[in-house]
Amino acid sequence: VVRGTVPVFAVAISLISADPPKYSRKVYLSLVPVVVGVGLATYGDKYSFSVFGFLLTLLGTVLAATKTVVTNSILVGKFKLKLSALDLLYQLSPMAFVQTLTWAFVVGEVSPALSFLNDYSKEENKQLRASLYSALAVNGAIAFVLNIASFTASKNTSALAMTITGNVKVVLTVVLGCILFHVSLSPVGTFGVALTLAGGAAYSAVRLAERNAKQQAKPII
Repeated sequence: VVRGTVPVFAVAISLISADPPKYSRKVYLSLVPVVVGVGLATYGDKYSFSVFGFLLTLLGTVLAATKTVVTNSILVGKFKLKLSALDLLYQLSPMAFVQTLTWAFVVGEVSPALSFLNDYSKEENKQLRASLYSALAVNGAIAFVLNIASFTASKNTSALAMTITGNVKVVLTVVLGCILFHVSLSPVGTFGVALTLAGGAAYSAVRLAERNAKQQAKPII
């Protein structure tokens, strides 16, 4: 539910950035069904709440919005470094590796990981080791393709559009999960999915209409 508010934080961060965009009232109104719909789509799930968990989720939401805005600013905004998606991934990957490794040391995951790998290095686990390496390779390839696709999309659209797409992805994942695992959505959840999809479509229609109006307003030379 909290992650569904990423578009709101993206707008707020964009407005205080070095290159703030201008959004119309219709754009703001289209965000309401996108955000509310995600909450309704997950209505009925068993929630557990803790202040620490809430703060971590909120922090993750803010960071997700910040990452989207900064990435868009680097690729097409004021900073516009003219990096390709592959170049940007090449620059960010080492920093992400250091960050992940540092956090692994902080939370104590390194020792269990080394012990796990040591067990898999034994001769009797040769087949399991091959399966593990194959799974890691496939996971890495999928992550690579996902990041390239995400950066390429960011270069061709706005940060807000990316976050709205993320919300649409959430509800479509819910629908796909229901289909795969034969789970029925509640009427409220179904309404939430429809509301989010309608909000995404409304945002697209508004932005397309504004773009066409801007092009028509340009003087013909």
